[in-house]
Amino acid sequence: MKGLLLKDWYEIRYQYRWFLILLAVAGFSSATGQGNAVFWGCYMMILVAMIPLNTMGYDEKSGWQKYSRCFPVSSGHLVLEKYLLGVIALIVAVGVYLLFSAIFYFIPGVGNAKEQFFTILAAMITVGVFPMALMLPLNIRFGMEKARVYLIFFIIIVAVAAGGIFAGAEDLPMIVNFLAGINLDLFILLLPLISIALLAATYPLSVWLYHKKEW
Repeated sequence: MKGLLLKDWYEIRYQYRWFLILLAVAGFSSATGQGNAVFWGCYMMILVAMIPLNTMGYDEKSGWQKYSRCFPVSSGHLVLEKYLLGVIALIVAVGVYLLFSAIFYFIPGVGNAKEQFFTILAAMITVGVFPMALMLPLNIRFGMEKARVYLIFFIIIVAVAAGGIFAGAEDLPMIVNFLAGINLDLFILLLPLISIALLAATYPLSVWLYHKKEW
């Protein structure tokens, strides 16, 4: 496992030097509590969520999947390494946000209020974990390029469906009552747990897809 992680690290360490600067800027901006703090936090997590997906793209172009079959490494370990790489990247990004938040806590008038801090943190974890949970199995099954296309179609379908539901919500009392009864604060805090559970649930699926695929 350590060797697989090092392989990906050697692949991305030169391409992602600029990423460290973006990570610092986004972490700083999200922790100030000013302006688009939520946007910067989510933007940072989307960037790090793409790291394992990009390494899969590099593997696909270099033919690594075929080469890896020559090693005594199971499909489960090969897939688990991508999940671990993504989780490590997400933890680093959250750590940057927490570090700047801790610094700004001691500066009067700067930083997030308690409620805003947890809201941004919940949004960051959700936005970072959920796309990774969707894209890792798709990448394994269809490859990098096709997986992106399917994800775009999925987002469009969900957006259209959600827009249709909300547009007609006034004519459907059941939907209005359901939405009115949602505890928004609790829902926001539950989203990271749901995303993490989804990521864990997709791991066996990814292993099965990887094992069945002919490279």
